[in-house]
Amino acid sequence: MAAFGWFVFSSGGAVACFLCAALWVALSRGHVASRVALLLVALFYTVASLASVPAAVKRDLTEGYAPFTHDDLPQSGRTAVVLLGSSVYRYRDWDDGQVVSVDSIGHSRVLEAARAFRLANADYIISSGGLLEPRDRNVASGSAMADLLVRLGVPRARVRVEDESGTTHDEAQIVSRMLAAQPVDHVILVTSAVHMRRSVGTFRAAGVRVIPAPAREPPLVDEWWENLVPTERGLSEAGMVAHELAGILIYQWRGWYSEPQRSVVRPKD
Repeated sequence: MAAFGWFVFSSGGAVACFLCAALWVALSRGHVASRVALLLVALFYTVASLASVPAAVKRDLTEGYAPFTHDDLPQSGRTAVVLLGSSVYRYRDWDDGQVVSVDSIGHSRVLEAARAFRLANADYIISSGGLLEPRDRNVASGSAMADLLVRLGVPRARVRVEDESGTTHDEAQIVSRMLAAQPVDHVILVTSAVHMRRSVGTFRAAGVRVIPAPAREPPLVDEWWENLVPTERGLSEAGMVAHELAGILIYQWRGWYSEPQRSVVRPKD
């Protein structure tokens, strides 16, 4: 289901939908219904790929989640940081040498996790994320991001790895057990801003109250006029927003989600 959703909001998905609509027009010899379908496909992808459209929906999803600061820290108690995974890829050469690369979303999350770890002087950090499909090209993001955390100065001895999960729900369940084994008083949760609402709600449903620390992300557009024309970046962002909205609904239906209370918004730079 998730893979299908991502396909719909990809350039390949757009081409496939246009092709199906065009074939219907051709085979039906221009029947009104087929022409209407083609127009609807064109309107859907035009609107979805305008960066301003997913940005507006994203503002609602991220409302209340401001950058993590010292003001968010309780006065006392032990603290752990939980870093949620993203996509990680393995690349090989002809001699089977390989490199591992974390995607841009993962890099922003790792940077924020290391920053939160230092700000909170946390006892430890859990780098979470299992092995996604296709398995021959991916590695567990929990392990790959743990290596990046160490390179950013987090002591290896204070990094815990969770590499069995496949979904946010899995992460909440497994991480909650890890936290119970090494109890702390406060948990700082690091993920992308658009993913924070579903993540906080999922951890709440698993019995873990968290302090949100959304990762800083680059601007969606570089020039103002890019908000007014269809772009591949806009379509990709629309897919991400749609994925989160669908995820919240599905998690609510399955009882995996408890609506989080929003924090007070502080100005962002």
